[in-house]
Amino acid sequence: MSNRTIKILLCDDNDNFRQLLTQYIKALPGVEVVGEAIDGVDVIDKTETLNPDLVLMDLSMPNQSGLDATKTIKEKWPNKSVIILTLYEDSVYKELADEFNADGFIAKSSIKTQLPAVIEDKMRK
Repeated sequence: MSNRTIKILLCDDNDNFRQLLTQYIKALPGVEVVGEAIDGVDVIDKTETLNPDLVLMDLSMPNQSGLDATKTIKEKWPNKSVIILTLYEDSVYKELADEFNADGFIAKSSIKTQLPAVIEDKMRK
């Protein structure tokens, strides 16, 4: 395991969820939350300025959806990892995440069990 820090950008329009997730991530080893975005337009701007390794992206947001923002980020910065976060565990959303070039998909109810593994995988690369 490398000792580099993984820089994470969170994107979710729900302030309470974003704050809880930020607190949770900050408690994990080897990570730094470099910023928070509130919609798809904001996350694209912040990906450019903050240069995160990993973007955690909500699906349904105002102004621009997480899927459209994911597609844009992956086209502009193919080396960035984007993980879709959603309330829905439906396989349709997993297919959409794949279609829009996301690197993964985590149901919000499974974040505490799945996110640490995603971060560890990122650290190994």
